[in-house]
Amino acid sequence: MRPVFMRLSMSATLVLSASVAQASLGHIGSNFGLFPADVASAQSLSMFSDQPSAVYYNPAYLARDRKGAMSAGMLFTQQSLTAKGWNKPDDVVKDDVIEDDSNYNILLGFKSDLSKMLKDDRAVVLGFMLGAERTGTNLLAFSSTSDQTAQSLKYGQQSLFLSLGAGLNLFKGVDVGASTRITLNASAKLGAQAQVSGATGFESLQVTAAPSIQPILSGNLNWGDILCPDQKYCWAKGLETAASWRYESKYNTTVDANAVVPNLITKLPLIVNTLDGYQPETFSAGIQYNMYKLRLGASMDYALWSGANEQFRNDTIKDVGQLKFKDVLIPRAGFEYRLSKEFSVLGGVSYEQSPLESTESLNVNYVDNDKIVMGLGFSYLIEQALFLSQPVRLDVGYQYHLLQDRDFKISTTAPAGNQQGQTASCGSVPNNTGGTTPVRCEFATTGGDVSVLNAAIHLTF
Repeated sequence: MRPVFMRLSMSATLVLSASVAQASLGHIGSNFGLFPADVASAQSLSMFSDQPSAVYYNPAYLARDRKGAMSAGMLFTQQSLTAKGWNKPDDVVKDDVIEDDSNYNILLGFKSDLSKMLKDDRAVVLGFMLGAERTGTNLLAFSSTSDQTAQSLKYGQQSLFLSLGAGLNLFKGVDVGASTRITLNASAKLGAQAQVSGATGFESLQVTAAPSIQPILSGNLNWGDILCPDQKYCWAKGLETAASWRYESKYNTTVDANAVVPNLITKLPLIVNTLDGYQPETFSAGIQYNMYKLRLGASMDYALWSGANEQFRNDTIKDVGQLKFKDVLIPRAGFEYRLSKEFSVLGGVSYEQSPLESTESLNVNYVDNDKIVMGLGFSYLIEQALFLSQPVRLDVGYQYHLLQDRDFKISTTAPAGNQQGQTASCGSVPNNTGGTTPVRCEFATTGGDVSVLNAAIHLTF
C-alpha cells in the first residue's frame, strides 16, 4: 500500500511544484514597488503617482492626469539572506545562506482617458498593471514547502501580479477610485486504480484555476482646489491627502487525490490545501506637499497580518508550524526635487516591522526580520523623442533593504541523517502512531540585505 501512496504523493507534488523556485508571501507591489518612482521613494510617493501603478496604490489618483500612457519596466532583485547557527551539537542549520538568488520581473502598465463616455467634462481614467516573473516563463509557478532549515517569509519567487481599475473626478479637488487585485486559486483532482505493487491504471487528472478578484478602494483630496480654487497664492496650493483600502488576497492550491486498490481498499485519500502567497488587508493614508521645485510626501500603511493566522491553520503543509502573525504599521517618507524641467531626483525611506510573531515554527521554519528600506532614483523627461509627438520619460530607481538581526529557533523532526550519536535537544512531539518523535533544534541569528534595481520607460499619448 505504501508504493501506491508514494505515487499519489509524487503526483500531487508535481501539481504543486510548477517550479523549483522558493515561493514567498510577498509580492513586488508590497515588497519593493512597481515602477522606479515607487522603488526610489520607498513607496512614500506611490499614493500620489500619475503612472499606471496608481491602480494598485491609489486608483483615485488616476483621475488627476487624463493623459494616456504606456509603461514598461524591468525590476531586478538580488537577495543575500543569512541564518547563522550558534554551533549547537545537532547542527540543524547546515548553511548560513537562506536565499542568495537574483530575480527579475517584467512590468507592463497602461492607462487611458475614458472621459468622453460621460456627457459632462469629468475625468474618468482606466488603469492596468501586470507583473510577470522572468519574462513570463514562470508565469504560474509556485511552491509551498516545509523545511528543516530556515526559509524566508517574504523574499524569493514573486507571484503573478495583476491589477485593473479606474479613477473618477467627483467634484473639483475630490477624486475617488476603485480597482481589483487579481489572483488565482488552483485546484487539482487526481484519481487512479492501483495495485499493491504500485502499478496504476485508469488514471485521471483534472486541474483548474479560477480567478479571485479582491477590491481596492481609495479617495484623494486636493486641498488647493477645494479651499481656494481661484487664488493664485494660497497656503493650500499643492497640499494633497489620500486614503486607500486593499482587501486581503491569496494564491491558494487544493489537491484532492484518491486511489482504489481492488479487493483491498476502496479509497486512499490524499488531500492537500496550501497557501502559495498571501497579502493582508491594508489601510493606507498619505499626504504630500508640492512646491515649486520640491515635492515632499509621507504615508502610513496598517497591514492586518493577523488575518494570516486563520489561513495557516487551514494549510495542510504549514499548519504544523503553528505560525503566529501580528498587525503592523509601516511609516514611509520621501521627496522629489526637480533640478530642471527635464531632470528630477527622488529618494525615500521606510521602516517595516516584521509581522511574524513566532520565533519558532516546527518543520516550517519561516524567518522574517524588521528592516530599513532606503531608495534613490532619477527621472529624465525627453520633450522631443525622435518621431514621437509626445514626451517620453525614462526612470531609474534603486532600493536597499537592511535586515536587522533577529534570533530564531530552527526546529525539525527530520532524522539527523549521517550525524551519528546525536540526541534530541528539544524534547519530542506526538506522532500519528501514538508515540513521540524527537525534535532537533538550533538557535540561529538571521539577517542580510537586499538590493533592487528598477528601470522603466513611459510613453504618453
